[in-house]
Amino acid sequence: MTFDLIVVGLGHAGCEAALASARMGLSTAAVTLSLDRAAVMSCNPAIGGTAKGHLVKELDALGGNMALSADVAGTHFVTLNRSKGPAVQATRVLCDRATYAGDVQRTLRGQPRLTLIEGEVESLEVEGEPPQQRIAGVRLVNGQTLTARAVVVTTGTFLHGVLHRGAQQDQGGRLGDGAAHALSSSLRALGFSLGRFKTGTPARLFASSIEWSRCTPQPSELPRPFSTRTLRSSFPSSPLLHCHVTHTTSTTHDVVRANLHQSPLYQGRIEGRGPRYCPSLEDKVHRFGHRPRHTVFLEPEGHDSPLVYPAGLSTSLPDEVQLELLRTIPGLEAVEVARFGYAVEYDFCPPTQLLSTLETRAVAGLFFAGQLNGTSGYEEAAVQGLLAGINAAARVIGCEPLVLGRHEAHAGVLVDELVRHGVDEPFRMMTSRSEHRLRLREATAGWRLARHGHRFGLVSSEEVERVAEEERRVRAELERLAARGALSALRQPASSWAGVTANHQDRPDLSPELAEAVEVEARYAPYITQAEAALERASQAFDELSIPAHFDYSIEGLSNEVRERLARARPLTFRDLRTLRGIPPTAATLVLVHLRRGVSRGTGVVGNPVGSPAGDLSSRVPQG
Repeated sequence: MTFDLIVVGLGHAGCEAALASARMGLSTAAVTLSLDRAAVMSCNPAIGGTAKGHLVKELDALGGNMALSADVAGTHFVTLNRSKGPAVQATRVLCDRATYAGDVQRTLRGQPRLTLIEGEVESLEVEGEPPQQRIAGVRLVNGQTLTARAVVVTTGTFLHGVLHRGAQQDQGGRLGDGAAHALSSSLRALGFSLGRFKTGTPARLFASSIEWSRCTPQPSELPRPFSTRTLRSSFPSSPLLHCHVTHTTSTTHDVVRANLHQSPLYQGRIEGRGPRYCPSLEDKVHRFGHRPRHTVFLEPEGHDSPLVYPAGLSTSLPDEVQLELLRTIPGLEAVEVARFGYAVEYDFCPPTQLLSTLETRAVAGLFFAGQLNGTSGYEEAAVQGLLAGINAAARVIGCEPLVLGRHEAHAGVLVDELVRHGVDEPFRMMTSRSEHRLRLREATAGWRLARHGHRFGLVSSEEVERVAEEERRVRAELERLAARGALSALRQPASSWAGVTANHQDRPDLSPELAEAVEVEARYAPYITQAEAALERASQAFDELSIPAHFDYSIEGLSNEVRERLARARPLTFRDLRTLRGIPPTAATLVLVHLRRGVSRGTGVVGNPVGSPAGDLSSRVPQG
């Protein structure tokens, strides 16, 4: 069978890649081990979160599917970081697990030019010899060959997947699903380097066995659609649910410590490194022993599901230990477990083997996306899948690819970090990785990206015009306020657009959303100018600034990840620091502020004097 493009795997990355390719007019085949497991939420039943919500908004602005299905399946809506600035506020939607997967599967089945194939890919077929290899298709384990001019591989955690729980080991990409073994060998034969990562998931609990009165309820906020294409008249599509919060106790931690010897993580049976920002309970107790408790979020898996997902309790301890520790947590004293937690270890391909289009350097026409590239999370996977699908289709069509700049999108930062710096642990996107985060707010995703989606036929002309009109109206109102001298009043913390313009006879009729956009744009404009000028000056004027060997990187605002990298690497100059793998520009600028303070105090830092042309960077730009 011959197609224009083949997608391998139908997780969150594969679904976006397959839909994008078919919607761009290409005959597309999507191969997956089990069609009824496409788009399954293998871990938490939620879409979005800190920085992840930004990625989903950007994916939606480019014409992707994830936000639409999240709106259909949403049961609990919240905006995270409300106490901070708009740049770091992020949407998170808890979903009915079955409804989400069902909606994506219906979308896949109804998509013209998309053929769904149930099977396992054994090998990638190529033509030519290195370094002139090009993809020719895939061979399935049943001997069938599918030919295509481009292939997108999105295998998730299935490559040589091994499930760990206590001393038990099973083959699989997730519980209930097999692993893909042959494809790893094919990738190695083509010259790709592979590594091992690990992730995990908590037990699933029966809701009927939880004493809810001993937990703190978390009702949904007033829901707002994740996707700009969701019809408000039919939103939300189902009743909202409450989440609840409880906490581990000192007894919980004692149980974990007493059984660390039974954890495959601490027995040395798992070689892959796990995600820093989603550690197992064993890691939390071992690494953060000073903390008296850890938060547990009890999230219902759906209206018709009897199960609850206890976010924060990922573990691979033996079943009997899991049950013991669960029953030390308030509200869970009599809990019954439907399925115990486990860890999964899998192969990934270090993403420095990719171009910025997510095409591999070794084989023309072959693209990688998702956890295969060393990322973690549905959202990081989905946006990579969309970009890989667009660029693979663009290669077949013969048009210019889509490479987003760091200044355009968090998705651009994500890809740039992967292909330039690589990963040494499962990569999670964070707003702090972006030096332009003040511009890259959720609310501006359409302004920044809809035109790109339209270029590839994924966003309608009507949607582009609507987004352009929104931006035009906001810019026009800012110009009107500037002409009236009212911008300074609007920049005051307690002010509002409605209050400042109450007596303006010529004020336009703006929706609450547009009025809020005017307020945010007015307040952020000076900070954006200041931040971007500081970044430009820092990169040009301070490269030769020396860093003392004893410099203390325990700086407020630096993540533990960055502190550890810098303490290990001990860069000698600011140029060495800012070009170091895995150091975001925002972190480099923050260190520079402290370096220059050291100069001004005469602490022996050798480099440009304080009066250099770079000016004073010590004024803090709000994190929001």
